Amino acid sequence: MKGLLLALGAQLATGLPQAEHLSQARDEALFPSLGLTNITKISVANVHGRSLSGPYIGASFPDPSIIYGDGSWKAYATSSNNKHVPVATSSDANSWTLTTTDALPDPGAWVDSSDRGIWAPDVQKNDAGTYVMYYTGHKSGGTHCIGVATSATAIGPFKPQSTPLICNDAGGGVIDPAGYDDGVDRWIMWKVDGNSLGGATTCQGGTPSGSYKSTPIYIQRMARDAITLLDSPSKILDNEGKSNDGVVEAPSLYKIGTGNYILFYSAHCYSSDDYDIEYAFSSTINGAYTNRGILIRSVDNKGIWGPGGLDLDPNGRNVVFHGRGKANDGSGARELYSASLTINGKSVSY
Repeated sequence: MKGLLLALGAQLATGLPQAEHLSQARDEALFPSLGLTNITKISVANVHGRSLSGPYIGASFPDPSIIYGDGSWKAYATSSNNKHVPVATSSDANSWTLTTTDALPDPGAWVDSSDRGIWAPDVQKNDAGTYVMYYTGHKSGGTHCIGVATSATAIGPFKPQSTPLICNDAGGGVIDPAGYDDGVDRWIMWKVDGNSLGGATTCQGGTPSGSYKSTPIYIQRMARDAITLLDSPSKILDNEGKSNDGVVEAPSLYKIGTGNYILFYSAHCYSSDDYDIEYAFSSTINGAYTNRGILIRSVDNKGIWGPGGLDLDPNGRNVVFHGRGKANDGSGARELYSASLTINGKSVSY
């Protein structure tokens, strides 16, 4: 996630109704509520909401992340469209054009040669002007790890480092890296993929049994090069068991004018219609995030099923996320959507 300081204050919009499973009731005197407006599906067909100009993606684009670089917006996605990391470009962060570029043509020697699929890339620009990509790959002989690649340009090609940055085989692997710059320190977040170990969750390859596994989201401070890890990681959020099917993932972060931090994340199984985008608050960047809320979910009747993988632009105004166009279609295309964070609105709306 790109570094943000958004002066929303305590008068932010009232968000969606809170689900009963959320473990903490938000204190409205302390924490704002969030909502989305102008939700737009970036696709050739069934475009809703505001009008779009220029060509459209019309393709699967899962787990999107965005950055402004080299004169235009760039969006990156999980492996799809016959690319390890597909790239789309935009002049306004709303309408997007899918390029023919593979931003990461070589995922790195550490990635399993029989499983070269890349998940959830995120790109930062460090103080030297170098673009740094974090990405998830399947390590040879192990689980998923987080790798780093660099490029002189935002569109790539990115050159991978020879070894992964973060691994955790015992925890089930690590996925969904996201960077953040608070203006003083740089940070990286990730999910420990505990549900890949099995347990009671349906988000696994085997038959659910036993108890729910931990799927914590961690954060760790980095040097200004956005590559070197500093200090030790801190756990900032975990799943709540049955109520969110034992999964939280896909973190992104920004700081509001009150000094509090807001962590966006997805919960439930990515292939389920229950998959959604939630958020939680903390007064410190690496503290526990509480007062959870829901930003958007399938039952909001927006024609989007299983919304997830949200990222924000550096101004905190535009967001991108993915969603499916049909109910009960877990293997269907996860298409790119854009929307605007509301400040004075009352709900998510077109």
